[in-house]
Amino acid sequence: VHWFQAKALQDRWKEETELVQLEMNWTCNFFLWKAGQWSDWMQQSLVKDFPGHACYSGRQSHMYSLLAQDAQAAF
Repeated sequence: VHWFQAKALQDRWKEETELVQLEMNWTCNFFLWKAGQWSDWMQQSLVKDFPGHACYSGRQSHMYSLLAQDAQAAF
């Protein structure tokens, strides 16, 4: 009986580590997607000659790029 409980516990931890790794990949991908989205908005703002909007979009894009780098370095 003890062996079955230990095996079930091991299986749960193995599944949990797999889920955490997948969630970190999803998080990194989300940050990269948001950085690209803000970068696109920055380009559109520059074309429309909205320098304030472009500046804000550029800062947001950079912030999400840094978040992606930090997340990738952490895992």
